[in-house]
Parts: sequence; C-alpha cells; structure tokens
Amino acid sequence: MTAEEMHTIQTDMKRYYEDWWENPRDPRSVIFDRLNKVVSERFPQGDGKTAIDVGSGKGRIISFLRGKGYQVTAVELNEHFAEGLRRNFPDVEVIEGDFNAVPIHGTFDMVTAIEFVQNLDREGLQKFLKKVSTLSNRLVANISNRNSLHGFWTAFRGFQKPFVHTYTPEEIERMLGEVGFRVTYTTGVGFLTPITLLPNFKWRIIPAWIARALNTIGDRIFPRFCHLYYLEAQRRS
Repeated sequence: MTAEEMHTIQTDMKRYYEDWWENPRDPRSVIFDRLNKVVSERFPQGDGKTAIDVGSGKGRIISFLRGKGYQVTAVELNEHFAEGLRRNFPDVEVIEGDFNAVPIHGTFDMVTAIEFVQNLDREGLQKFLKKVSTLSNRLVANISNRNSLHGFWTAFRGFQKPFVHTYTPEEIERMLGEVGFRVTYTTGVGFLTPITLLPNFKWRIIPAWIARALNTIGDRIFPRFCHLYYLEAQRRS
C-alpha cells in the first residue's frame, strides 16, 4: 500500500468514526454498551499502576481505567478526538498518531485496545502485537469476529468499510501466541447484533430489544460466534 493510499484510508476512517463513534443512532450501540460493561467489570484495581490505551476515541476506556486508579497514557490517531481527550483528561498523556508508527517510551502494566484491532490489516496487527509485547506483559483487547452473524452479513451485503478487518478467535489467539502471549480469559459479546438491510444503518432487520433479549443466552453459549470477541492475554514467563 502506498503512502497516498494509506492517507486516504485513514482520512476516511477518521470521518467515519467522527460520524458514528458512540452515536445513539447506530443500531449496534446495544452491543457496544454491553462490551463496555464487560470491560469496566473486568479491569482489576490499578492502585497507581500504569496503562496505555490504544485508540482512545472519546475516552470511555480512559474513564474506566482512571476510575480503577490507573495512571493512563492514551494513543489516538484522530486529531479532533485527541484534542478532546486533552481537554477532558488533563492528567492523561495523549499521544497523537498511529500507534504502530509513533515512538512509545517506557513500559506499562497493561495495554488496552478496545474497538481498535478491527482497524488493522494483518500486517498492521502483527506489528501491533509485536510492539505491545515490548511494552507490557498484559493485553486487554477485542476483535470484530468474522465468524459471526454480523461479520457474515456486512461482508455479504458489501457494507464492510475498507479500513475494517475481521478476524476469527482462532486467528487472534494464534497471533498472540506467536509473540509470546497466552490467552487467559475470553468472552463473546453480541451473538445477535442488530443488522440493517441498507448501508449507513438504514432499515433495521433485527431490532435492539430482540438482540438484547437473545444475547443474554447466546453470548454465554456461543462466545466464539459473537460479533465481538473480548480477550485478556498475559506474556509467558
């Protein structure tokens, strides 16, 4: 991929997330809210430990980390989001740029990458995991799962954006193992995600209330077929 092509993709990605990040009109919000609940409940107490949050967006994960007592560093590609993070979290160091390209100094007790990995192609994901392995012994992340109804539907209908990349649980677990991590915890979020007939989330086929009701069972029984696959990984000693 040329530098010009990369710039175009990143520009489109920034514009997309400025429109849809934490947008209540997004029918998938019920799934993202569930993911945030899982994340907030799974974070251990920090008590002054350090964490670096990759792809911080508007700062939801930063809020969870600070609430648990972590000293937080944020990495955010979108300059408008980065500006908002500096304004809303003055005690957080905000690094603006591509995580794989910007220098990161020091080590951290934990790396978090929630709703970030789907914006990495396979080469980018390999670089990301290798870099994480030099920064921390612990990673908390999620993938957008190709082996899910949502993954199938967006690919089948041609809705998947060029900057969105899906992976299977087996793929991410294997790639983590290749850089010395072992997965210590997983769960699925969104066995049934609200989907739409048309692009830009128009004409809902599955309403949020049906997804919410069925996912209380589906997420537990079929975690590896959920829209979002959440995992925690630890470096092997």
